[in-house]
Amino acid sequence: MKRIIALLTMAVLSAAFVINMDAQVRDVDITVRLNHDGSAHITELWDLNADRGTEWYLVRYNLGDIQISGLRVEENGREFITEGSWNTERSMEAKAGRCGLARVSQGYEICWGLGSYGGHRFTVEYDMSNVVKSLNDYDMVHMQFVSPGISPSPKHVKVTILADGISFDDVNSRLWGFGYNGTANYVGGKMVLESSEPFVRQSSVIALVRLNKGQFYSL
Repeated sequence: MKRIIALLTMAVLSAAFVINMDAQVRDVDITVRLNHDGSAHITELWDLNADRGTEWYLVRYNLGDIQISGLRVEENGREFITEGSWNTERSMEAKAGRCGLARVSQGYEICWGLGSYGGHRFTVEYDMSNVVKSLNDYDMVHMQFVSPGISPSPKHVKVTILADGISFDDVNSRLWGFGYNGTANYVGGKMVLESSEPFVRQSSVIALVRLNKGQFYSL
């Protein structure tokens, strides 16, 4: 009987290990802090399990005049080394603890090394110029903050847009969210776009924001 119990225990532990190692993106939490000059500071938290590949990357394509700078990645209090440019043709060991921007014809890929398979909670920060666009009658933010094609598809995504000294509401702004099933609401002076069900492969998060004049001074 003891041998049977031991074998059953080993089987359960083995099954649990396999389940835990399955690739998944449990949660994506993005904060977009708009600056008064129209730029933005982005902070992204990626809670995931990895079982393949050597790196994780985010695509930021079709940005027009928007530039990305100031990349910073950390995990468990360890800050990664930021490289001037990213070389994808390296081993997992060579990419571990490192991050960088890859310039491609469509725009940018924000890259960092996985370091190991299994569970990770990466915090990624960077700056984007010219996020707020100046129009004749209003200002605007029109940005895809989560791109389609993420594999595996995220279980849950939230994007929060805020600005120092501004409490957003439906008087000084208008908010729309596209590409996902969920909500786009004002919560405590912030704009919050949040999924209500897991993503499929072509899901994305696109924010369209109309802003009253006089809150930002951008191009």
